[in-house]
Amino acid sequence: MKRTEETILKIHNPHTIAPPVAFYSQGIEVPAGARTLHIAGVLGVMPEGTMPIGFEAQHLQIWLNVIEILKSADMDVSDLVRLNVFSLDPSDVFMVSEGRQRFLNGHKPVSTYLAIKGLARPEFLVEMDAVAVKVD
Repeated sequence: MKRTEETILKIHNPHTIAPPVAFYSQGIEVPAGARTLHIAGVLGVMPEGTMPIGFEAQHLQIWLNVIEILKSADMDVSDLVRLNVFSLDPSDVFMVSEGRQRFLNGHKPVSTYLAIKGLARPEFLVEMDAVAVKVD
């Protein structure tokens, strides 16, 4: 279904606060009647169950996995309203930002990036969870 004015998400980046420091929106308003898809923490595990080596490879696979989850709900990246990315190294923020720009095609969901001490297993270098909404 094509989006109409009534079904488009309303972006909130008020001029009364500082603008976003990266590729995201400060707030997104969801219209009434939207379906909501909560996506659990996604890892960079390949479809056959192997884990690629290195942050960049894992981050790429996470995006591919998220896109497949969205497809299973008849959604795409333009339906994402929230992204949370967790990695072990604060310098990963630059690759996270590049990934958002590469895969989101100009869409700017609400987003949080956190550099944390560890994930569930030592081989996990990055994890992302998300929320998507769509009005049918």
